[in-house]
Amino acid sequence: MLDGVIKYHVEHSNIAAPDFVDFESLEATRTRLFALGLIGETAEGIGYGNLSMRSSANTFFITATQTGKLPALTKNQYTYISGYNFKTFSVFSQGPYKASSEALSHAMIYEVHPDIQAVIHVHSHALWQFMKTRGDLATTAEYGTTQMVEEIADLYQSNNPFNRNAFVMFGHEDGIITFGRNTAEAERSLYQIVQDYLSKP
Repeated sequence: MLDGVIKYHVEHSNIAAPDFVDFESLEATRTRLFALGLIGETAEGIGYGNLSMRSSANTFFITATQTGKLPALTKNQYTYISGYNFKTFSVFSQGPYKASSEALSHAMIYEVHPDIQAVIHVHSHALWQFMKTRGDLATTAEYGTTQMVEEIADLYQSNNPFNRNAFVMFGHEDGIITFGRNTAEAERSLYQIVQDYLSKP
């Protein structure tokens, strides 16, 4: 499965979002990941990969839906998530565009620990297979579902999120998520997976 199909209930307001103060930091990371092919669009025109950054306790900015094909984004192409509700599987957002289909998965990662400030979701078949084979933390549910959100919560009931800040998505082919206390930490976690893959026998 690929990104692009929003499965949660959206209450979106096409009004100006608050200023995304740390836009340059997150966008610089996204630009590098796009250049590496970890964010992009399939031949069928379906975007993949998304990034987000916490704004306050229960709010964050996330790349807008179907922006994967773009090598660079403007502030307006990051949607502000002003709230969310796991019980009703709803997202409340602001900005010119609706949020990524993975918004609630990002929301649950932020719920895991208040110090988590950034989330990266990329696609790579080679890295996905590698992580599956070596037994990394994993979810099994289809992306964008209530089961996916619940599995993320369950993963970190018994795992320290800062010791194991990456997982592979068995139910979302090629999908990998990393996160951290800042964008740099989330990006380093991803590059560590790349290094481990390149160093394998």
